[in-house]
Amino acid sequence: MVSAQPVTSSTYESMIETAEMAASNFDYENAIEWFDKAYKESKDPYLQVAIADLNMLKRDYLKAERGYERILKRDKTEEFTDVKLDYARALKYQGKYKLALDALNEFISITDSDSLRNEAKLDLRGIIGLEKYPENIEAAISFAGENINSPSAESSPALYTDGTLYFSSLNAKSTITLDGEEGEYHAKLYNSARSPQGDYSKATALDEAINRVDFHTGGVSFSADGSRMYFTRAKPLNNGLQGSEIFLSKRVGDLWTVPYPIESLNNEFRSRHPFEGELFGGKVLYFVSDMPGGLGGYDIYYSSIKGEEYGIPVNLGPVVNTPKNEESPFFKEGTLYFSSAGHPGMGGMDNFYTVWNGTKWEEPSNMGYNYNTSYDDIFLRFNNSGNAGFLVSNRTHKDKKKLGGNDTCCDDIYLIQIRDLVIDLQTLVNNEKGPLEGATVELFESGTKIPVDSKTNFTANNFSFLLDADKTYKAYINREGYYPDSISFNTNGIFDDYTVKKTVILKPKPIENDVETYAINEPIRLNNIYYDLDDDKILPAAEKDLTYLQELMEQYADMVIELSSHTDSRGLSPYNQKLSQRRAESAKRWLVSEGINTDRIKTVGYGEKVLLNKCKDGAKCSEEEHQLNRRTEFKIIAGPQTIEVKKSRLKTEK
Repeated sequence: MVSAQPVTSSTYESMIETAEMAASNFDYENAIEWFDKAYKESKDPYLQVAIADLNMLKRDYLKAERGYERILKRDKTEEFTDVKLDYARALKYQGKYKLALDALNEFISITDSDSLRNEAKLDLRGIIGLEKYPENIEAAISFAGENINSPSAESSPALYTDGTLYFSSLNAKSTITLDGEEGEYHAKLYNSARSPQGDYSKATALDEAINRVDFHTGGVSFSADGSRMYFTRAKPLNNGLQGSEIFLSKRVGDLWTVPYPIESLNNEFRSRHPFEGELFGGKVLYFVSDMPGGLGGYDIYYSSIKGEEYGIPVNLGPVVNTPKNEESPFFKEGTLYFSSAGHPGMGGMDNFYTVWNGTKWEEPSNMGYNYNTSYDDIFLRFNNSGNAGFLVSNRTHKDKKKLGGNDTCCDDIYLIQIRDLVIDLQTLVNNEKGPLEGATVELFESGTKIPVDSKTNFTANNFSFLLDADKTYKAYINREGYYPDSISFNTNGIFDDYTVKKTVILKPKPIENDVETYAINEPIRLNNIYYDLDDDKILPAAEKDLTYLQELMEQYADMVIELSSHTDSRGLSPYNQKLSQRRAESAKRWLVSEGINTDRIKTVGYGEKVLLNKCKDGAKCSEEEHQLNRRTEFKIIAGPQTIEVKKSRLKTEK
């Protein structure tokens, strides 16, 4: 959610003030926008750090990675050493484990802060543990579908005794702007019945007795007999939470009674994620809270239940809780499942479990693959029989809807199915010398154009995929610097657990000269900088080439360039000339915003004068052919007589 901001001319100080106020209200979109405006005036690198940090809070890890990378490249005096840890985490949360490992080791060796070194070591232990985490190949994880998930956030899936799924959702298709006309935008509890075919129906919001107007409602769970529904009701403050309390509603016939707060669990702190379970042979309510006296962040507590009375909260202690957040407790048959950012894990929040041995909680174990990813994974839940369940994650998925162009901003609900018959593919990727790290394997079913699964392993050469019986598959294996390969196989006639084992040996591509030399006044095409028709806005794909051009200008400090733009032939020639001028200036603004002196860039718009193909006025051409002409180029006009350009960074054509 974002807050509407007045469009006025602003002083630098007011930009900073507006950005800081937006950030304090958890309005990260507007905070980034105003910090960016201020940065364009001052070029203060601390504002770049603020923008990258806000992108991390938005869970836009790719933008955060690129922001931190720019800061570190320019940090000649090692003023921003601490940023290396944030950079490593941005890499880790995208599953770029090899790069994250290098960045963490470097940070640990240079930091003067013991606390930050310990944090880095925690992240490091999580990556090192990847080899030991259980693969859980029998657990099939699938997207819950559009009847449950929206582009915005969903959370707290819970099955009622009749099989109905309850959950919380903002149920928004686009970013909510708090401008006084946003209407009722708060998270509500929904339920959805399951058909005999296993599909969930379109979700319906519960009535206002549960979903109180102007409050966020979530964290739903039920007692084992279905007589009690627990949930959290939170009072929003701008985009944050003023407070949150645990409520109880009782089942009478087919209806839920008017809920009431459980007084002993609520005070001047935030409590949420209630779940009824057992401890010491009695019934208890587990929940999380940031009440004073905890280990830090949200801790897991329990409260004894005796009839209608709920006892004083008791902290589960340092075996389970950490100085960071613990969330979403779920108790089943002596095992407590929960998520945590404070135990070594694969990503941000990981799912863990701990067993009660009769006197104490055992050391928590990471649930491992499928249940966890490099992203945030929480709210692990199983049904009574333990053969199905749910989890919540901001992991990427082919069916996931982006919100504001960010495909990892928001949590969605995923279904878990534990297979009785386990057929799996175990693939090893090698080169001529042995195991080959960093490969990607895409798995396709016969006749499909979209992979049913895709995995990249940055730290090892082994891949595991869960397969269906009586299917034909093809797997494509790719790795940079090697020729791709593929394997085909089927699972016809398999009735018992079975492992398909395949080893692929990739052949290296010939090593070519990666450097191209360009002379003064020789045009160099920026192949990835294209524009939409009749628009001068740079598309997101342009950033790669612009970043490399920025690096070249930093490498050749005396180089002055002509930055030129070209249009396709559609439209009037005078208009196209002006449009191309605006496009060239748009690219220049990007470079200047990244610290390149404006005097080193001369912009020229050539319009439709220099076409690269046959697409003149009246010629029949595809959109792709026209787009080829909507391009940006540069050439040296002063400074070095020649420069060397890496073909792998910029696919140039002379």
